[in-house]
Amino acid sequence: MKPGMGWPIGIVAILSITVIANLVVMRVANNDPSFAIEPDYYKKAVAFDSTIAEERRSATLGWTATSTIVAGDSAGRPMLTVTLLDAQQRPVQGATVSVVALANIRSNDLVSATLTEVAPGRYQSLLAAHVAGQWEVRVDAVRGTDHFVASTRTDVAAAGTPTTTDTIHQGGSER
Repeated sequence: MKPGMGWPIGIVAILSITVIANLVVMRVANNDPSFAIEPDYYKKAVAFDSTIAEERRSATLGWTATSTIVAGDSAGRPMLTVTLLDAQQRPVQGATVSVVALANIRSNDLVSATLTEVAPGRYQSLLAAHVAGQWEVRVDAVRGTDHFVASTRTDVAAAGTPTTTDTIHQGGSER
């Protein structure tokens, strides 16, 4: 190495380390599953009035949704059960029910599912993820001309522990 080349090499090395550190920090920040931005938030903000109207129509139906997440199959996938009741507490049968679920601790990992009716008013599906803690389940149910949206919260115990706590929300959502 020629005399006097240490300073330019040192400056290049410091700049290179800074660039690499920034790239690592950007990668870590963009892959954090606990940080999330609401999908289509701008579209939802623009459609705020129609979202509120949809929630009011759901509330006038008088339906309630209850969600439960318990241990499911042998692969460790949890089973989500949504129970729909009408205003007279009768099961809502024959609805097409879809959900978007997320563990609050991993809110960037949204899990979507279409549920199958297994009993009058009870709809189930296996979820593709299992994370203990509180889950938000966004329910979208359609039966004929009735359209119901709701958001429920359910506590999920650690794997192997079957206990859960259900939260019921009547109409409306937190979207």
